[in-house]
Amino acid sequence: MLNQFKKSFLNENEMYLGDKKVQIRKITPSKWKELFSMLDKLPGLMLQVFTAPKSDYYQTLIVALEVAMDEVLDIVSALTGIEKSYLENDENNVGMDEIISYLSKMAKHNNLRDMAKNVKSLLPER
Repeated sequence: MLNQFKKSFLNENEMYLGDKKVQIRKITPSKWKELFSMLDKLPGLMLQVFTAPKSDYYQTLIVALEVAMDEVLDIVSALTGIEKSYLENDENNVGMDEIISYLSKMAKHNNLRDMAKNVKSLLPER
């Protein structure tokens, strides 16, 4: 009940991961550099997700999350400032639904779908 009360005072660019309030912010070029320096598989998987046909979008997203779960948690940790161990710990009640919701809001706030299309348009055609 207290969590519902706290959530009612959030603006559209805020949410909770467990008991921690986080901001939905623009990803700056320096933050992109930081994120990509810690990633291995996820950039390619993200591009696949963002360019997947609508009919395959959710299936592609679930497979990508399964393949790159550690990297997903690293990203959320880097973007929110919340320790990865907090996100992983069952006692903190951070659910995958919250993590996916956070990433979805970040993607929408940063226009990642349009950005992926624009990047794809810059690549040579095959």
